[in-house]
Amino acid sequence: MRDIFREIKQEVTFYATHQLDYPAHIHEDIELVYVIRGGGIVYCDGKRYTLRERCFFLTFPNQVHHYIGCTQGDYILLILKPYHLLGNHSIYSNGYPTSALQQVEEDSTAITLLMTALREYNGNGSDLLLQATLTAFFEKLISYYDIDKGRVSSDTVWRILQYCSEHFKEDISVTDLAEALGISNSTVSHIFGQRLGIRFNDHIHTLRLSEAAQLLQNRHYSVTDVSSMTGFSTIRTFNRAFRKQYGLSPTEYRKALHRETVT
Repeated sequence: MRDIFREIKQEVTFYATHQLDYPAHIHEDIELVYVIRGGGIVYCDGKRYTLRERCFFLTFPNQVHHYIGCTQGDYILLILKPYHLLGNHSIYSNGYPTSALQQVEEDSTAITLLMTALREYNGNGSDLLLQATLTAFFEKLISYYDIDKGRVSSDTVWRILQYCSEHFKEDISVTDLAEALGISNSTVSHIFGQRLGIRFNDHIHTLRLSEAAQLLQNRHYSVTDVSSMTGFSTIRTFNRAFRKQYGLSPTEYRKALHRETVT
């Protein structure tokens, strides 16, 4: 049992963070965010939600989701596959929550179980205890949600997001994407509007900014280099877009990262 769970623990992503900076994405995992402090805008399968304190944001496997403006706060992020939990996993493959967002009371049992699991994950406790605690947590969490049974094929969504992730640094359009994947422009527009809840150009823009934030950690690249490497047409456009997204210019953002490293 411990050998199996040792593998499980390696695959689970579970940590506290001050920001959520993830463009639209889709995967085969359960993804959960708990908001301790802060907030922002999140989308799940085209539905828009506002994160607030003591909210759970839950996405099932193969649901498209992304975060906007969740850059100053305290969040718990947990990502794991359904089989990491004990018991029946069918609920995660036969339906979706009717709403991805739920707010709970501060003394909720679910919050207590989540924090206990996080301590176990970060400590040297029993792997089996961690697995049992996570299972108990999700059993409690799911009781807050209404599950709508019935699923939609996500293959085309996967292909669209994959194409964008591979070509966002280029000057691409909806037509380029549609022709490359052999689908219609209207299908692309429908998926962005209904499943992602974001325009194509805005998604490309977000991918570029997210990549830029990563590259700015490498001081070997100048701000001009980063702008060019991520597909922005001019340094002015890059500076304006970056400040709008992160509240700092690229130079200020890099200096802030450096101060955090020093301290």
